[in-house]
Amino acid sequence: MSEEISKLNELLSSKKLIFQLIQQEAADLKSKFSTPRRSVIDDSISSEVDDIDIIPNEEMLLILSEKGYAKRMNPDTFSLQHRGTIGKSVGKMRMNDSTSDFIVCQTHDHVLYFSDKGIVYSARAYKIPECTRTATGTPLVQLLPLSDGERITSIIPVSEFGENQYLVMLTVNGYIKKVPLNAFSSIRSTGIISIQLVPGDELKWVRHCGNDDLVALASQKGRVIVNSCDKLRALGRNTRGVCAMKLKEGDMMAAMDIIPATVHKMPERCNSRLRDSSPPWLLFIAESGIGKRVPLNAFRQSNFNAVGLQGYKLPADCRLAAVFVAGLSLTEDGESDEQVVLVSQSGTVNRIKVKDISIQSRRSRGVILMRLEHAGKIQSASLISAAAAEVTED
Repeated sequence: MSEEISKLNELLSSKKLIFQLIQQEAADLKSKFSTPRRSVIDDSISSEVDDIDIIPNEEMLLILSEKGYAKRMNPDTFSLQHRGTIGKSVGKMRMNDSTSDFIVCQTHDHVLYFSDKGIVYSARAYKIPECTRTATGTPLVQLLPLSDGERITSIIPVSEFGENQYLVMLTVNGYIKKVPLNAFSSIRSTGIISIQLVPGDELKWVRHCGNDDLVALASQKGRVIVNSCDKLRALGRNTRGVCAMKLKEGDMMAAMDIIPATVHKMPERCNSRLRDSSPPWLLFIAESGIGKRVPLNAFRQSNFNAVGLQGYKLPADCRLAAVFVAGLSLTEDGESDEQVVLVSQSGTVNRIKVKDISIQSRRSRGVILMRLEHAGKIQSASLISAAAAEVTED
């Protein structure tokens, strides 16, 4: 010990010995850690980190209730079930509340929230807190500056505001218009006007489309109009639009969906011997839980401001709840590998394969999709593609 102390005292008393020791240790470190630096230090990068920089861009389910509660969930929350089953609950709902929208998007998407008063708001999808299936959700009034009595009726996820892209809007009283998508690329925090409404009317459906796409409209009494989006002139935000369908007394619009140009301009993609059963199809869902598929080629293109064709012969006490374009994603045998999610007024969810729904004529009654003895009526429905429906079966 005394010998070690004397060596250290000698080292501390001589600057020459100290520098020699430093040089020796530095040479040893250089020899030991001779691998070149793999990281780069860039002082030009800002030190500020936004939420979007640390949140992964993942697929998610976004659920909206009639009373304005929203929640974000993992797509694997709901497993695949068979046609005619009762289904699985979408989660705890508040009294007299029900699910109104059910979409698939990415966490980094801009979500456009359209209200019944024709106002549009914007927020990133990740702004909605992620929660479990049984959670109630977050009130949209905590995320958006909604006025008293204002309800969100349609939500559109947008990954990019591209050119030659449009939003088609439809009101319950049958007025339709087309607005360029980039008109909504910059929305102030208090929202902006998306459509001009008259008293008694409300904005209910908004869809993303291109000029070569077709738009399918359906009324609650089963009347259908299929026409090209190019027939609609692009208008500004603060306009009313044109008459989409001549509605009979007591009838209102029930649904709107877009038929992509890549589908309706393509030749038949299945080997069915019956031409009328080839894809794509219009998938009809009634409030009573019945539904059917009707081939798109069973409908001729009709002008707007017309009564339309009979698409579904419904009982007098039944109304049409939703219409979707199915057959955009097919299996090798020419059948649809899509799935439809049905949500009842009580919040019960049923998820079934589209191929289990029979193909019928325009005037047929359809088949039972969901039994509603104790679940009221179908409140909303969503079509999920195969890519968005990668879940495990029960």
